[in-house]
Amino acid sequence: MYFLSTFLGIAVLIALLIPGFILRKVKLISDTGAKDLSSVLIYIGTPALIIYCMMTVDITLVTPVKILICLLISLFIHFLAYVCVKIIFRKSEEQGKKAAASFSAIFSNCGFLGIPITQLGVKYCETFAGGVDIAMSEAMLYVSLFNVIFNLLNWTLGVGLYTSGEKKSVMVRKALLNPCTVATLFSLPFTLTGFSLLEPIVIGNFEITQVSSLITYLYNICVPVSMCILGIRIADMKIKPIFRSKYMYASLIIKLLIVPLITFGIMLLLDLWLDVGLALVLAMVVMSATPSAATALAFAERFDGDKTVASECIMSSTLLSVITLPLFMTLATALVI
Repeated sequence: MYFLSTFLGIAVLIALLIPGFILRKVKLISDTGAKDLSSVLIYIGTPALIIYCMMTVDITLVTPVKILICLLISLFIHFLAYVCVKIIFRKSEEQGKKAAASFSAIFSNCGFLGIPITQLGVKYCETFAGGVDIAMSEAMLYVSLFNVIFNLLNWTLGVGLYTSGEKKSVMVRKALLNPCTVATLFSLPFTLTGFSLLEPIVIGNFEITQVSSLITYLYNICVPVSMCILGIRIADMKIKPIFRSKYMYASLIIKLLIVPLITFGIMLLLDLWLDVGLALVLAMVVMSATPSAATALAFAERFDGDKTVASECIMSSTLLSVITLPLFMTLATALVI
């Protein structure tokens, strides 16, 4: 069931490449248009995604220890990938290609793909103590916390991969003032208090649902816009060079094999030692095993990186994750009691 549901979920995602591919092939969208779409994704869609996730969780369902473990594992997953790219690409002098491949290896599609895949994993698993509804809220909390770490590092470490000469003060400012961090800080009081803008706001006998609709509309643009951008870039790619791209192969090995395997082993050990539970194990395994972030291309567009390498890494990792992601999910649910 995991394999089939995950396969179908990723297949739908891949199908969303087609509109962008066709638009580019018939010359109805330009290179500048693709870059503008990247700005829409980075500055509107992704913050709305964070707000949506932060307002769907119930923080009272988990202990402070589990929250701490989630944050530490989230940091570890990114640190592990960073160490791997530093070792593998240490001799590379092609800064643009190295930056795009490194970004793709470190940062996963934890929002656009990781969130719905985690939801599928919880939905089709019947072994959660307390029921699926409680497990879903708990898993969404872990996914949201992972996305907080992801976005903090995205705008510091991620941008630094392209602009390595920046001062620490500039990096700190980007971490605090980027749209994703602002969205997180905006949503945090709602998460802590349990009040959600996704629920109808009642004033007397009148219910206001438009705020919820606005957040939902903006959040829903993330997946189609990100995949449309990728489709546009694939339309400009030549197929044969893809299979000769050493940067793509290195990124794939790190993203889909090394990092999820090590994360999977650590989560199993933590469950045996501390009984952290299947929701946390499943969330962290999915976050580590999801393919390269769709924002890899958006950041390459925005910060003048190698768009071809970014497109190659996203496309190939997304296709291969049809096999690897459901495999890791199945192993996690089979081995964690």
